[in-house]
Amino acid sequence: MKQAIEFSQNEHPFLFVGSRRKSHNAYFIVVNSGSILIRLGKHEHLVSKGHGFWIPFDCLHALTVLPGTHFFKVDFSIRLRQPLCNDAGFFVVSPLLNALLVELKKQPIDKHDWDGTEGRLLKVIADQVSTLSVSTQSLSPAIKRQYHSALVLLLNGNKITEQPAIQNIEPLLGMTLKEFESCITLREVVKLIRSGRKLSQIAAQLNTSEVLLEALAIPILGKQF
Repeated sequence: MKQAIEFSQNEHPFLFVGSRRKSHNAYFIVVNSGSILIRLGKHEHLVSKGHGFWIPFDCLHALTVLPGTHFFKVDFSIRLRQPLCNDAGFFVVSPLLNALLVELKKQPIDKHDWDGTEGRLLKVIADQVSTLSVSTQSLSPAIKRQYHSALVLLLNGNKITEQPAIQNIEPLLGMTLKEFESCITLREVVKLIRSGRKLSQIAAQLNTSEVLLEALAIPILGKQF
């Protein structure tokens, strides 16, 4: 990081499968469209439109960004002297914080001015996050708790048939349930390929065909295996 605080807006037309790693700096994301999956330990959380999630420094986590997702991200350097939240979790995006992010979006992306408007906005954001209250009590605050077990099944690559759960979860994904299931399948494929497995072995393990996996790769990953 060049500055103590940095803002970026991110758009992912294709599936992004992040590796499990420790964060080199603290950061938060606020989702504008689509959804992001964040794994902390044994649990995975769904961050959907309008929600924010905080990751502290040195936090072991894995990020999966679903296709068509747009989100804001603000990074905080370890050099920052201001105390920051040490816990990971969801937080409420206040009207003020949302307005600051929208204003930052209007700033020139090719020129970062720490001493100008951008810097002043970022310093106000730093003040806002100094008293941040986060929680991981919910897998997704946008989904009713009675449907969290169905969400866990989906995140683990299983299908759900309960219509109330489908109707509650699907609108938050930014895609159909069938598309989401394909994304989770390809996420597993990407992880196995990174571990050195061949596509033929992976297809056999997942009880599917290489042809189907290759057909899904271009529209979901934007590239072939």
